[in-house]
Amino acid sequence: MREADRPPLRTARHDDLPDLQRIVIASLVHDPDAARVLTLLWDLTADRPELRVVTEADGVVTGIALGRLAPPTGDARPRAGHTTLLAVAPGHRGRGHGRALLAAVEERLLAAGATRLVVRGTPPHYAWPGLDIRYTPAVCLVESAGYEHTADAFNMLTDLAEADLATTEDERRLAALGVRVRRARPEDAPRFLAWMRGWGGSWAEEAATALAHEPPRCHVAVRGEGAVEEFVGFACHGVNRDTWFGPMGTAESQRGRGVGAVLLRRCLRDQREAGLTESEIAWIAPYRFYARTVGARLHRVFRLYRKDPQVPVRPASPLEQRS
Repeated sequence: MREADRPPLRTARHDDLPDLQRIVIASLVHDPDAARVLTLLWDLTADRPELRVVTEADGVVTGIALGRLAPPTGDARPRAGHTTLLAVAPGHRGRGHGRALLAAVEERLLAAGATRLVVRGTPPHYAWPGLDIRYTPAVCLVESAGYEHTADAFNMLTDLAEADLATTEDERRLAALGVRVRRARPEDAPRFLAWMRGWGGSWAEEAATALAHEPPRCHVAVRGEGAVEEFVGFACHGVNRDTWFGPMGTAESQRGRGVGAVLLRRCLRDQREAGLTESEIAWIAPYRFYARTVGARLHRVFRLYRKDPQVPVRPASPLEQRS
């Protein structure tokens, strides 16, 4: 797109939020909680408000892009700059607003220190693992902008009305084996989060978020009592989005005993009792476990993308230039 054809761009302001909420609700048709997604991703840019970009037409906000800069890795790995949201109002699509927004947030991410550009989730706080393939125009846009498809991620969906979420008999069986399952408590935090850090990645931070809710959105499996109590499993729900389940893990010593099944069912029961009708199991790998345990089915497919700035971008076709 020629600079002269680029729609007017500026940094978003807090007073834009009502307009931006209408845009994302109209755009994120596969996300019923789109307004809350906007709040989540907006708040994650609080330390870098320049990564909030909007387009305008005749003084009216027409689209939004949000970016997030990953913390430095402390090694030679590239520092990732994430595009976390891009939405254009329905009446302004096909006029180059999406392409302008993506280019602008890329420029700002690079100026902030990013050395690799990505479209993927930003654990521990994220709205999606990557780009839902059902948002086809967005998939076409990022691929035409030179992004490489690197992986796929999947969510599963469970019907909470149909799933068998009973755990009483299994909890009795586990208790006879010396394993108790209970809701995590705020006072567990020091020991529990120290144990969680052994899992690596972002799970400790995600568990801390679940633990901060009232009541905590986390269930744990433990052995022993009091000061000698040992954590051997955990499961969380509603960490970033109320309808989502995860993360979950069981200590290797306890696998094969049904600990994970009890933890999963207890979390889904929380969600059902909160009035939810479905639970989305996020960024999953063991499909068979969830399908067998709670009748979950494969649901959403996400593409993860990256682009190294030094890689030349192929020229867009005339059709793509209008996207």
